[in-house]
Amino acid sequence: MEKWDTGPFQPSPAPATTAHSTEQTWNVVELEPHKQLRHTIRELLRLTLESNLTTHDIQQHLQSSLATFGPRFTRQLVRSLQREDEDERAAIVWLLTVLNDTEAIPHLQMLGRQKHVPHPIRLSAALALAGMNATREIATSPGLPYYPDHPFTQENRVHFW
Repeated sequence: MEKWDTGPFQPSPAPATTAHSTEQTWNVVELEPHKQLRHTIRELLRLTLESNLTTHDIQQHLQSSLATFGPRFTRQLVRSLQREDEDERAAIVWLLTVLNDTEAIPHLQMLGRQKHVPHPIRLSAALALAGMNATREIATSPGLPYYPDHPFTQENRVHFW
């Protein structure tokens, strides 16, 4: 095997080694929490698209994941909007709406403003912001109904693109 093949799995050089310090950090260990985070989001997508869980159950899963991963969970969920499959994007928009975490707002706004991002993805970001009541139009329009407990089922899913 060539040297460049094992690069990511080699120990990082220790900052300053002394007679008592031989500490090295491994990149593999740093990858495991990220793999768990991606697996959790894939599992939430599967539950959203294929199960009959209630909104409350999904909300509990989201809160548990947020408690486990912190703000990284919300950021990765926003990044997950950049998918080709429109059903998955719609599910992620719904998950972001149910989560309603203010951490997502600046990331969604930035994603919606990037011109190189395909239009359906920018639209999904805008829909998530609207679902979180985080758009200028919604914030200045009193009396608009908001239904956070509306179940996301195959019968009442709306495709916007």
